[in-house]
Amino acid sequence: MAKAAQVASPQTPIYELHRARLGFVPPDIITFVVGEEYLHRSNLYPRQATLLKVIFLREDLFTDYDYQVVEEWSENYRQTGYNGIVPDILERMRILHAQGYRWFREVLLVMGRRAGKGHIAGLAMAYVLWCYLAKGNPQFHYGVDRDKKMSAMVFAGKREQAKATVWRDLVNFVIGSRCFQPYIHVPVLGEKLSIYSPHDKERKETLEKANIQTALDLATFEIVPKESTLMAGRGPTSFMQAYDEMAHVVNSGANRSAEEVYQAATPSLDQFGKDAFIIEPSSPWQMMGQFFENYNQAIELDELTGEAAYPEKMMIQLASWDIYLDWEKAHSLDLFPEHFPGDKFEYWTNPEDPETSPDGVPLFVAPHPRFSRLKNAIQTYDHQMERLKKANPDTFKVERESRFATTLDAYLNEQKVMAIFEPWEDRPPQYGPPEIRMQEGGLLTIAYKGHADPSKVNDKFGIAVAHAEYDVEGRAHCVFDLLHHFDPADFEDGIIDYEIVDDWIWDQIVMKFYPDEFTFDQYNSTSSIQKLQKRVRNRRMPKNVSVFEKTTTRQYDWTVKENSKAAINLGLVHAPYYERAELELRFLQYINGRVDHPSSGPVQSKDVADAMTECIHVLIGEQVNNFVHGDMSIHPQGAIQGGVDPFGSTMRPGEDQGTLDALSGFGRSRGLRPEGGGRGWGRPRGPR
Repeated sequence: MAKAAQVASPQTPIYELHRARLGFVPPDIITFVVGEEYLHRSNLYPRQATLLKVIFLREDLFTDYDYQVVEEWSENYRQTGYNGIVPDILERMRILHAQGYRWFREVLLVMGRRAGKGHIAGLAMAYVLWCYLAKGNPQFHYGVDRDKKMSAMVFAGKREQAKATVWRDLVNFVIGSRCFQPYIHVPVLGEKLSIYSPHDKERKETLEKANIQTALDLATFEIVPKESTLMAGRGPTSFMQAYDEMAHVVNSGANRSAEEVYQAATPSLDQFGKDAFIIEPSSPWQMMGQFFENYNQAIELDELTGEAAYPEKMMIQLASWDIYLDWEKAHSLDLFPEHFPGDKFEYWTNPEDPETSPDGVPLFVAPHPRFSRLKNAIQTYDHQMERLKKANPDTFKVERESRFATTLDAYLNEQKVMAIFEPWEDRPPQYGPPEIRMQEGGLLTIAYKGHADPSKVNDKFGIAVAHAEYDVEGRAHCVFDLLHHFDPADFEDGIIDYEIVDDWIWDQIVMKFYPDEFTFDQYNSTSSIQKLQKRVRNRRMPKNVSVFEKTTTRQYDWTVKENSKAAINLGLVHAPYYERAELELRFLQYINGRVDHPSSGPVQSKDVADAMTECIHVLIGEQVNNFVHGDMSIHPQGAIQGGVDPFGSTMRPGEDQGTLDALSGFGRSRGLRPEGGGRGWGRPRGPR
């Protein structure tokens, strides 16, 4: 007769049941967080629980409430493009689960201040660590040298910051739990935390039996805070990484940008394959840098299939108070669905028979834990939040509403830039409809101004054509007829062919608009100017076209930008929608006394913006300057400033009304289709 087996109980010390080379079954993420034998953090908010289930691909744990919340987050993101979760999140979870993943490889918690993103990151990292420890001998399992340490690294701008936030949360969860306590290396130091694997215990006992004494730290796992330097992530065998407030990590002294640190550190995760884990809890900042790049990858969709381009990346974007909604009904909600049987208590199992322990003892099945009755929400949108928003709406948008800013040193107001591409509702009807469209040609009665900003090596080449129109109060507005750019990426060898560009300017601008002047920036333009000047001289033109170089100085460039900024703020600039123009204008920065493009991020050029500001300055700059100095009665004078109103009472010398009438239909244009928008869920598009 077989010997009667003694049933294990949850009070049995876990370590007493461990054996070096046998693994054990970790519980589900929710049982691990709230269960008494694990982290015992029962004050979990309902939406925090939903988020953890998503991160760890546990749709089988979803209750009706979880499905409701995920659908709410998804629909919010569809509608706003900045609040919620990627709408295909369930599909991603299912894809990864089918491929053998246990969690999303990379998780971006884009959340406002006091949203508990560090808390969530610490809980998630503790669970991943427990799953690795559950392998028994993790080095053998992953093909790592048997004496190699495995690091969980927490990066931040400064090492002290790393120690104070996510690292501290993770360490507190580990040392305050029942499950990890048998494995903690003592003494616990303030610089790192070492955790033994079950196999380490066997190694240590083997050395002691051989009378070998060592002061070496034999623990497999180490949790270490890291400053953002290039060498910080190199060398260690890392299975898990956290990047605290990644959006705010920039070059400063010895510290490097998040991009440099991320690129240096993440290759160490490769050998852990689908079990590698990266988490990035951060409030947003500027639309540039590694965090924003990761954000874009997480929402990017494949252009052909419409499916997630990077399904292993997960992103959730919430305001400071969003994660705490429904706190008051936590005690009435179920943590688990009714059909879920409950995970088995994680005592050692026999690999050949996972339903029994090595001694034939059935595994204990833990009862379902429940939410605790919560006392309040850590953050709510109340009167204090309303006052903060009113006092500083731009900062509130970024820090509390968790919305990216184009740049915190933005030279132009984002709303004013977008207004450029909106219909000019008060446009006098004689000029045309309110919607400004791309033009294929111009009228001989209109004075057009064109400018080209030639590219440096591997940069873009921006071109703009504009003219002036007058509102009912007699103020001149700058109206753009054509915006265009050449991109090196569109050429076979990655270098712009200036012969193609020169021919295009001649065919599409000189011969269709007959601009009164077409200028080039002084950089790399001599050859183009000479070719176009020669063509103009050798051809009989219906009106004079001047092509020349615009020599600029730092002071001139500043005047151009300031006049253009004032004109944009006054609503005196109108243009057909062109994505490159919108992006470059929005991303212009004021840096060290100059207006320039960012040195990192998705927009690192300003060629179209420069072409536009030159046209604005020449056409209406004098008027704007007069307004700034308090005199709107002076209309601009000169060869082209202000242009010519073909519908006004003034005719050019030598022209009669019949001539003007005949010319008014010359080159009547048709609207061109604007450049397309970007890819991804909720990607903003300009007006059409």
